[in-house]
Amino acid sequence: MTAPSRISVVIPTKDGADTIGDVLERIFGQQHAFEVDVVVVDSGSRDRTLELVRRFPVRLEQIAPHEYNHGATRNFAIERTRGDLVMLLTQDALPADDRLLANLAVPFEDARVAGVFGRQIARSDCDVVRRRQLENWLTGRLAPARAQLDGVDLDSLPPLERYERCVFDNVCSAVRRSVWERIPFARIPFGEDVAWGRTVLEAGFAIAYEPSAAVIHSHRRPIAEEYRRERLSHRTLSERFGIAMVPRRRDVFRGVLWGVQTEVPYVWRNAPRGGERWRQLARILGLAFAIPLGQHHGFVDAQRARREPGD
Repeated sequence: MTAPSRISVVIPTKDGADTIGDVLERIFGQQHAFEVDVVVVDSGSRDRTLELVRRFPVRLEQIAPHEYNHGATRNFAIERTRGDLVMLLTQDALPADDRLLANLAVPFEDARVAGVFGRQIARSDCDVVRRRQLENWLTGRLAPARAQLDGVDLDSLPPLERYERCVFDNVCSAVRRSVWERIPFARIPFGEDVAWGRTVLEAGFAIAYEPSAAVIHSHRRPIAEEYRRERLSHRTLSERFGIAMVPRRRDVFRGVLWGVQTEVPYVWRNAPRGGERWRQLARILGLAFAIPLGQHHGFVDAQRARREPGD
């Protein structure tokens, strides 16, 4: 196919002053052969985010906090871009080098590719458990990969394989505009990327993973926020793929026990000594409870939604 002449970049923001300036500086420092336009959609920042964004030649859109939706807000932003390809970043996904845009565009040389997602590299302050999870997950692989169905019925696959086939991650991704115009992101509170991945695969397209397109990205969120995200995530995974990691109340206890027996010793062996080790131990103990509980409640939410279609 003809190489794209323009790439657009979309970044949703809210209270991202700690990172957005560095992210935009690296975006505008990229080496590439494209025209680039950048759209930032802010949903109610109260810190210096807007001040920092206005230092760059971007189109800034502002929406009310209650209007933000993972899928709909990205659609809103893409509608205001002009690129043949649209790159999607989060406000804290820092391009690892100056070839991110160029490398993310390469798989689109195959006209069948609808979307590409890139590699995530943990930040230097990432705790040892999260670092291991990132490196072992599909967004941490060192080799390129490609997903397509070619006649395979997704529903005939085991739930986890079904999900892994459809993985797409809007922390760092790009979509082909012509496909997005046919298949926009779903208006859902979480998991708009994997839902889109499933839909485009079922429509006959392919998704590519390109590790040379890398961002530095990881979190040390409060335990309550980790619980909330785990709950939302596992509602989506149950609804879309039939995944049930912690379906019963007694499975929560088993999950907690596994976390205490497995992850606590791992932190003790691998975390830096001193105060940082104790901070990571305290965090992993909190997560040992929050994660299985969030997974269980997400599954329960999905079951309740099935019984109450109007929910």
